[in-house]
Amino acid sequence: MAEQVKAIVEVLNKDPFSKAFNIISFDNLEPLQLLQVLNDVFTYIDPTNKMDLREETPEDMAHRMLKFLSVLKYSPECSVQEFQAGIITGEKSVVYQTLAWVLPKVEALKTRAYLGRYLVKLEVPEEILQDDEVERNYQEYLELLEEFKTVHKATDQLKSNKYTAADIKRDISQMEQEHGQLVKTIERKKNRIESMANMTELLGAARSLRREQERSNGMVEQRATISAAIQAADAKVQRLMGQLKEMKMASQNMSVDKLMSRLEEEHKSCVYLVEEKLPKEIANKRKACNSLQKVLLEPAMSEDDVEELVDRSSDLQTELNELHQQRMAKSDNADEKLVMFRKQALMISRKKEALAEELKECMNEYNDAETELARKRQEMKSVGAETVMTGTELKKYIADIRQKSTVYKARRAEMADLRAEVGVLARTADILQHQYSDVKQLISQTEKDKGIAGFTDAQDELEKISSQKGAVDEAKGKILEDMSDMSDKLNEMIAEKKAALAPIIKELRPLRAKCSELEQLHAQRKTEYDSLSARLGSNLHVLEQEVKEMRETAQAEESQYHFLMHSKQLLELEQQKVEEELAVYKNPDPAARKQSLREQYNRKILEQDNLGKALRAKQKTVREQHVPNVAQMAMWRDLTSLLTCKTNILSKQQQKELDTGGENILIL
Repeated sequence: MAEQVKAIVEVLNKDPFSKAFNIISFDNLEPLQLLQVLNDVFTYIDPTNKMDLREETPEDMAHRMLKFLSVLKYSPECSVQEFQAGIITGEKSVVYQTLAWVLPKVEALKTRAYLGRYLVKLEVPEEILQDDEVERNYQEYLELLEEFKTVHKATDQLKSNKYTAADIKRDISQMEQEHGQLVKTIERKKNRIESMANMTELLGAARSLRREQERSNGMVEQRATISAAIQAADAKVQRLMGQLKEMKMASQNMSVDKLMSRLEEEHKSCVYLVEEKLPKEIANKRKACNSLQKVLLEPAMSEDDVEELVDRSSDLQTELNELHQQRMAKSDNADEKLVMFRKQALMISRKKEALAEELKECMNEYNDAETELARKRQEMKSVGAETVMTGTELKKYIADIRQKSTVYKARRAEMADLRAEVGVLARTADILQHQYSDVKQLISQTEKDKGIAGFTDAQDELEKISSQKGAVDEAKGKILEDMSDMSDKLNEMIAEKKAALAPIIKELRPLRAKCSELEQLHAQRKTEYDSLSARLGSNLHVLEQEVKEMRETAQAEESQYHFLMHSKQLLELEQQKVEEELAVYKNPDPAARKQSLREQYNRKILEQDNLGKALRAKQKTVREQHVPNVAQMAMWRDLTSLLTCKTNILSKQQQKELDTGGENILIL
């Protein structure tokens, strides 16, 4: 374990973490701080894990970390339940094992986490894949995954390739040439636009078009919002109508008495929940909140205080068990019927609480089912289905899907055959094209041998030209006339535009020079800004790390300060008591000295000694008189038995005389 902690601390103290830990400070971290260190490592691997653990519940934190570790393909040494419990409580052994596995291969895990977000396949059930559209989309999804793998491999290869300075200079010069060509093209386009007569009108029309397009986009968004609101309202109406239909169907098969009894049962259950269960839960929650508030308001506790509280808790638990046993003993001596009734009442109350919990769970499940049903209905409505299919309709639908799937597979097989045939035909066309080329070359060679090279090509061209010559001549005549008219008009327009643009061009030349100077100044300032921004960014990261470390140190020092101040106050109180005792003890007045603790304890010790002597003397007297007292008690018991026997005889004698009518005679 020590070697493991040492290796973890060495990695955390290096870049990019720079934690400044030592073995002792790292081992003394609180569970929440230790989990925060683990989360910082996860954040470096994947920035989506960046989070303050104080703002996240332990269950959500454990679920998120387990999901992330599963993406990283980490298998814990213990079971998943034990690992989850260790993450929730911040157990050192679990966190140390995780850090020891993650830190040596951070960079590899960083790449794995990046790829895991895109390469984890979605599992789709086979019955859903029977749908053609779903299967097509799933195939496209798999193709995109393969394309992503290919692109990522190509990107890694490009990153591994290092460009030389000559390549970079050549690229820069090429980009500068392209930039110059683009500038010339832009200037040429500007000149061409400026020569147009209605340029202002066209710019106004373009602005109007842009405003109308923006307005149209806003109306489209507004329409989408209204449509979503209408769909939500329709879904709510459908849900309420479904509830109304269910209530009507339920009321048809139910009499008034049954309905009233059902409502009474629901009313009783609601009354029990509102008047008994919920107030108890609220009281327990408030009690727990008050306890937590008291714990938060108390100062920091040391290990001795914690041990004292644990001992006190064990003593109270022992006392509670003894009281419980005494109560059980008393209850055993009480009336058995009352005990039985109490047990029955306790069992009924427990059953009622269990049924209330079960009712609450059923209500939650019912609400979840209602929400899921509304969502499914909304999804069905979005795909065009208006009603929910019954069991018979669903079986029929599945049979149709299977039939269509069979037809689809047959059509796909036919399509595969047709594609194979198309491939054969394409190959045949290629072969024929090659043969045509060979025949054409043979004809060309034969013509060349006969001295009439190019005769076939020339004949084909002449036939084409002769067939097109008539139409071309007619079109040419019309085009020439149009061109002559257009040329005259263009010459007039060019002359007018030149006269109008001459002063503007004179003003534009110094502005172009100024624009080029400003572009150079902008490029220079941008370079300076980029360098300064990068430098400040690196300095800011270092400062943030230092501030974070200083805050952690300040928190630890503040906690230590409060602990020491509390201990100091306790010691001062003890010292004050000691000084008061010394002052009383050194006082020459005997009456004042009697008030000291020493004198009080001495008096109590003397009183206890005298009491012990008296008790021992009493014990000795009791032991000496024990045998005569036992004999005396035996004699008294015999005398009591004799008197009882005589009383019984006398009673029988009197009863006999009364029966015979004789005289009363006392016989002793």
